[in-house]
Amino acid sequence: MTNMKKLLALGMATVMGLSLVACGKSADSNNGTDTKVANETEVTENSADDNTSSAPVASGEEIAPDAEGTAAKWTEEKTADGWVKVTNEGGKTLGYSANSGVKIVQVDGYAFKDLDRDGMLDVYEDWRRTDEERASDLTSKLSEEEMTPLFTHGGWTSFGATIEGDDLTYVQEGGRGGVTRSALNEGNTSMAVSWVNALQELCESTGNWGIPATISVDPNHVSNTIDQNSLAATMSVDEAFNLGVEHGKQYRAVGITMLLGPQVDIGTQPTWTRATGTFSEDPALNRDLANAYISGLQSTWAEDGTDLGWGEDSVYAIAKHFVGAGASEGGRNDHMDAGKYTVYPGNNFEAHLIPFLDGAFNLSSSSTKECGVMPNYAMSYSKDGSLGELVGGGYSEYKLGLLKESGYDGFILTDWQITNDGQQCFGVEDYTMAERFMLLYKAGVHQVGGTADNAAAAEGYDLLKDEVGDDEALTILKNATYHFLKSQMQSQLFDNAYITEENAFNTVWNNKTDEESLKQQLKSIIMLKNSNGTIAANNGEKKTVYVPYLYTPATSSSSSTSPATCEPAVDLDVVSEYFNVVTDSVNEPSGTDDEGNPEYQEEDIVRASADQIAACDMVLMFMDAPSQDSAKDDEGNWNPASLQYSKYTAKNARRESIAGDITTETINDGYYGTKTQDTKENRSYAKNTVGEDSNIAQLKLLEYVDSVCGDAKVVVIMSKASGPSCMVWSEVEPHADAILFYYGSTSWVYADALLQIVNGDVEPSALLPYQQPASMDAVEAQNEDVPRDLECYKDADGNTYDFAFGLNWSGVISDERTATYSQAPLTNVNAISFHYAEIKENTED
Repeated sequence: MTNMKKLLALGMATVMGLSLVACGKSADSNNGTDTKVANETEVTENSADDNTSSAPVASGEEIAPDAEGTAAKWTEEKTADGWVKVTNEGGKTLGYSANSGVKIVQVDGYAFKDLDRDGMLDVYEDWRRTDEERASDLTSKLSEEEMTPLFTHGGWTSFGATIEGDDLTYVQEGGRGGVTRSALNEGNTSMAVSWVNALQELCESTGNWGIPATISVDPNHVSNTIDQNSLAATMSVDEAFNLGVEHGKQYRAVGITMLLGPQVDIGTQPTWTRATGTFSEDPALNRDLANAYISGLQSTWAEDGTDLGWGEDSVYAIAKHFVGAGASEGGRNDHMDAGKYTVYPGNNFEAHLIPFLDGAFNLSSSSTKECGVMPNYAMSYSKDGSLGELVGGGYSEYKLGLLKESGYDGFILTDWQITNDGQQCFGVEDYTMAERFMLLYKAGVHQVGGTADNAAAAEGYDLLKDEVGDDEALTILKNATYHFLKSQMQSQLFDNAYITEENAFNTVWNNKTDEESLKQQLKSIIMLKNSNGTIAANNGEKKTVYVPYLYTPATSSSSSTSPATCEPAVDLDVVSEYFNVVTDSVNEPSGTDDEGNPEYQEEDIVRASADQIAACDMVLMFMDAPSQDSAKDDEGNWNPASLQYSKYTAKNARRESIAGDITTETINDGYYGTKTQDTKENRSYAKNTVGEDSNIAQLKLLEYVDSVCGDAKVVVIMSKASGPSCMVWSEVEPHADAILFYYGSTSWVYADALLQIVNGDVEPSALLPYQQPASMDAVEAQNEDVPRDLECYKDADGNTYDFAFGLNWSGVISDERTATYSQAPLTNVNAISFHYAEIKENTED
C-alpha cells in the first residue's frame, strides 16, 4: 500500500459513532405520523383472506405473496407519462416502469414493488415498515462491490429523454447520486419530466435491487422564489417555513429529492465572497431560519397543516458548510486555494456551530428531527491544534467528532471534488485519490460529493481493509450505505420515484408561482434611506421619472463573450406601467471591435437634457454593488478585497496573515553548512492596491445625474447580485434621496417588486441581515469570526446601517423582529458541551 506512512501519520478518525441500525432494530422516526403508522398496522390486521401472518416480521424475513384469489386492495393504471401508478387503499401510492422488469407482489391484499424480482416481499420493499428497517434490510443484502459505488455522488450530464454517455456508465456501475440544475430552469419543465422518468427507469432496471437515483440540486431560484439573503431580510420564521414547504413541492415536482443546502454558515467576514449564499451574519437568526426552512422542506404537509412526516413532498436537506466557513481570511472563496484557510482571531469558533447543532439538527417544527450535513472545504487554522489538524472539513477528526458528540445521526455528504487532484483537497494534497477515499471512509462520511469515480471508491475501500481489517472496513461501508439508503427511503424514492408533467406544470413556473414570488420579493426589499418622505404611500398621482441608459463595455472569458451595450437597467415598458418615463436615446455604434464589427461606445448615448431631468419627480438609478475578491496578481502579490467602487489601498490591513502554508527549505549559509528552515507563507495584502470596481461607470453616472437633477429626487435601487452582502456606502449615499437595497439580481427579481415600493403601492418592511461598514478601514479592523463587530455607516439623515436596520414610510422599523434579533450575538452552542481539540505536542510556534 503506497503512502502508508503518511496515512498513519495523519491520524484520522477510525470510525464516527454514527452506528448502523442493526437488523431488527427500529429507530424513533417512521414513514409518517403516529396516526399514519397506526392506520397501516390496522390495514394488516384487518386482512382476513390472506394466508400470511399479520404480525410484524423480523427484519430480513421475506413474506410469500397472497394465495391466488385473495381480494386485492389496490388498482393500477398507466399514466400519460408512461409509468405505472399503483393505488393502495389506505396505503402507499407506488410507481414503477413496466419496462424495468419490476412486478407487483400482493401481500395482505396490498401491492408492493418486487424490486429484486424474487417473487417475495422483502422488508426493504415493504412500505409498512420504518425507513430505518427498510434501509437496514437492504444494506444487509448488498455485496461490497454493490456498496462502494453508493459512496459517490456525481453530476448528471445527459439531460434529455434518454440516458447515455457517462450517466449510463455511472448507473450501470452502481452509482445512484448526482446533481443537476437543468431540471429547475424555466422552459425545461417538460424535458425534466421525461429525463427524470427515463433516469429512474434505468436505475430501476439496472442491478439486482431496483435502487433509485437521488437527484440533488444546489439552492436555486426555482420559480423566482427569493434567495437566502432575501429570506433573512424578512427576519420571519413564518416566511422561512412557508418557503420551505413551497420549495419541497416545487423540487419534488421536477424530480429533485435532495437539496444541497441551505447554507447556514454565519457570514462574519464582511468581504466573504460566499455571503450571499447563506442567511446572515447572526447565529440566532441563522439558527431560527434554518430550523423553520428545513422543517417546511423535509416534512410533507396536509392541507390543514398536519405534519405527515417524510412523504411525497419531502426533500432531504443538506445543511452546509460544517463548520466555520464564514470566517475566511481575506474573505476568499474556499472553493479555491486562495480561500483554504478560515481564522478565528476573536476565539469565536463555537458560535459558528449554533445554526447547525441548535437549528438544522434540532428541528422544532418538523417530525423529521434533523437534516443532512455537508462539511466545508477550508481548513480551520490554529497554531496550537485546538481546531484540529490542518485538513478540510470532510477529513477533520475534530469537526466530525463534534457531530458525533451532539448525537447527530443524519446523512454526511462531502463538498464537491475533495478526492480529486486540484484545489479542493486541502491538507491531503500529497495523497492519491484512492487514499483520500480511504481517509473519508475512516472519517465516517457517508458519500463523497462531486465524483462519479466508482473505481477509486472501490480502490479506497480495498485500502481501508488493509488499514483496519475486513470486519471493521465492512462495518464502515455498511454504515455509509445505510445512511444513503435511509435518505432515499425517507424521500419515498423506493415507493415512487416517478413524476408527472401535469403536476410539474401546476407547481413550477406558472402564473400562481409568479404571484407568490412577487409577494416574497416585496417583503425582502430593504429601504435604507428616505429623506423627507421621497418614497411615500401612493396618492393616486402618476409621477414622472428619468431612467438613464447605462453603457456596459464588452467582456470576454474562456467560455463566453458579451458585446458592449447601451441600454437601461430596467425594462422601460414595465416602468411606464407605474410612471411617466423620460429617458435617453442611442446613436449608431461609433466604434469597432477587434474584428472590425460595429461596437457601442459610451459617447453613443445621448443623454436627456438637464432641464428634462430636473423637471422629473424622480430619477431612478439601478446599480450593482461593488465587490472585488482578494486574489493574487500576476506577480504573485495578494491584492485586497474591496467593497467600494474606487481603487483601494489596504493601508491599515493586518501586516502578517494569521494563516499560511508552512514550507521547509534546505539552505547553506556558507558558515555553518546545510540546514533546514521552516518558512510560513504570508498571505497579507497590507499596503497593496486593488483598482476600480468593474461597475465604476455606474457610480460615475450617479454622480452625473446628481449634478443635473435639480429638484428631482434621486432614488438609487441597489442590488447585491453576488459575493459579499455589504458595501461601503460613502460613495453612493450622499448622492441619493432614497435607497432601496435588495439581494439578488434583476434576472430573478421582478422589476414590479421594486417599482411598486418606489411608487408607494407597498410599504417596505425588510431589515438588514448584515452590518454595512463605515469604511474599508472598519472592515480591516473587525475580527473574521465575530458577527456584528463592525463600525457601521451613518448616513446624512443620522441613521446607522446596522444589523436589523430598515425603514418604512414612518421611519426606522421597531418591532418584534428588531427586539428579538438586535440582542447581543450568541456565542455558545446549546446542543453540546463545547471544547477545543486536544492540544498536540510539537506544534508550530
